Amino acid sequence: MSKKKKDTGHFGDAELNDLHLIVKNTTEGGACLTGHTGDFSDFKNKVSCNYRYQAYEQADTHGEIKERLHRYNEHPPERRLQTSAYRANKGGMTPDRYCAHLDIPEPGDWDIGGPRRAIKRKTFAKGKVRIPAGYNFTQDTWPYWNNAHHLIPKGTLDSVIQEQEAKVSNMIQKALLKAKYNINHKKNMLMIPQDREVAALLNLPRHIQLKDDDTKSLPASCTNHPIYNLLVSEMTDGLSSIVDDYKKICVQAADREEHEIPDVELDKARLERLSTKLLEIILSWGRPEGAGPSLDKKANKAIQSDL
Repeated sequence: MSKKKKDTGHFGDAELNDLHLIVKNTTEGGACLTGHTGDFSDFKNKVSCNYRYQAYEQADTHGEIKERLHRYNEHPPERRLQTSAYRANKGGMTPDRYCAHLDIPEPGDWDIGGPRRAIKRKTFAKGKVRIPAGYNFTQDTWPYWNNAHHLIPKGTLDSVIQEQEAKVSNMIQKALLKAKYNINHKKNMLMIPQDREVAALLNLPRHIQLKDDDTKSLPASCTNHPIYNLLVSEMTDGLSSIVDDYKKICVQAADREEHEIPDVELDKARLERLSTKLLEIILSWGRPEGAGPSLDKKANKAIQSDL
């Protein structure tokens, strides 16, 4: 099946375009299967498809997530923190708009809704960045390097559905869009640190392995979390199991001689329950070691122990 433009909100046939639903100024009511927008600069683009906006709202309203992100207020570091910025293969540091060390935060400096004061920072790009009061998490390096993480990764949803025969894939997508499933909804989002030392301070795992050498069995990975993706797909009642059940429903209806994509009803709540389970797992991963492990390191252990 040929790939469609990501801003169509799906990866199937053009017939599905009208089912992609973007709702303004709310996290609710949208229908989208792709992560096609994540720009939340200056608090603009408050739409249901915007995964950074959704992650921000989840962090601000979910008690345990907010408690973890604000943990530094009760347990401040004793020294400035080294970031996980790394030297790119072509030279220069990534992200270039970031820095090598973070100053010891004052109360509120890293809060959702913070900082309480404007913060200035020198960057690798040899310029200065000013984080305005109240603008934390509107960008991926404010207040520290962070990621609006999809608990069910958008690329994994894409690949598992597109493993199916084209007609079945279109049917699954159509049913989920009609049910107003949104891969970017806040229930599927978690604002998570990328810096190892920040993650350790907050009792959270960090997003991507990068070049921090968690364990010799894991290669450096700077753009993805492939072992976590595998866990999401293959765990008990995971994504593959859910899509397999969706497939069975679709195959029964696919035999109809119709030119249009046949209609079926699929339970989006199964995906939403998986997101809830994944959030519980990731939050539990932050508790035992306090060493800022990557999602892949923890997923690797979970797979080995047959989670």
